[in-house]
Amino acid sequence: MFFLRLTARLRALPRTTALIIITCASLVASAAEPALDDLVGTWTLTKVLDSSEIASMDDAEAAALVGKTLVIAPDKVTVAGTSCRKPPTFTRHYEDSARYIRESAHAPVGRLGVPTTVEAVDLACTQALIKGHNEVVVYWQGFFFDAVKQQ
Repeated sequence: MFFLRLTARLRALPRTTALIIITCASLVASAAEPALDDLVGTWTLTKVLDSSEIASMDDAEAAALVGKTLVIAPDKVTVAGTSCRKPPTFTRHYEDSARYIRESAHAPVGRLGVPTTVEAVDLACTQALIKGHNEVVVYWQGFFFDAVKQQ
């Protein structure tokens, strides 16, 4: 009798082990993907901070975007009604602020108010620099904007 119970348990062991491995793998995979909750939503552009040496709009056009919305969805990014052609990737990386802004946007970092090491998030046709809780710096068509998340 003992032998039969032991045999049944040994047969169930591979199934149990497989279930445990699958469960752990899915937990690790979901933990490896950063949550999008901090970015997905509607943001308001509150202030023009600075611009690159080369921009695709002028100061007046940039100022006209203040008060407009930035909508970040899992599949689309829209700034003031203009949508990016590609879906966002949400690739996150930490960078030395001064070097990263200088090399990627040809601009100084002084007016942006970002930390020395900044978390940059690649969106479809733009980037967001995490400034604080519900606060980012958005790089759009050569200009940097402060953006605050709407509740």
